[in-house]
Amino acid sequence: MATKACLVTVGSTKFEALTDFLDENGRDFLGELKKRGINKLFFQVGKTKRFPQKLPKLCHETKIAFECFEFTKKFRQILPTCSLVISHAGAGSISETLSFKIPLLVVINETLMDNHQEELAQAMAKEKYLYYSKVPKVLEVLSKCEFSSLKPYPPPDATTFANFLDRDLGFT
Repeated sequence: MATKACLVTVGSTKFEALTDFLDENGRDFLGELKKRGINKLFFQVGKTKRFPQKLPKLCHETKIAFECFEFTKKFRQILPTCSLVISHAGAGSISETLSFKIPLLVVINETLMDNHQEELAQAMAKEKYLYYSKVPKVLEVLSKCEFSSLKPYPPPDATTFANFLDRDLGFT
């Protein structure tokens, strides 16, 4: 059987609410992954010492391979192997995931200042590039996601920035 992986990533910040929620609701979470054919789970916990406690055992029981880490230098190697990413709503994680055309569900970290993550997630969801949720609703949203209905994120256009600079600096 081919490996079909999901990556959960909280980025470089603490987002223990997401880790704790998925761990506490592990059976339902893994059930949703199984429905999507996922058989491997990468779990990146960020700057914390709080690792999932229940998920490793539940993954073993459900025959989903499990790998958990704070950070890894292999992140850019892992990401393109994934069939699904569940991520905090940081701009870097969003753009990197979408550049690989990987289905993405972002989860808002409401403990961050000024809730900029929610604004970005809403804007990207409105354009149909991703789905988003808050922690308490993540499994409900995941169960309803139709990732095939999302639009591919367009590649960056370097000429846009160059044209902006030319205009701004008075070259055109």
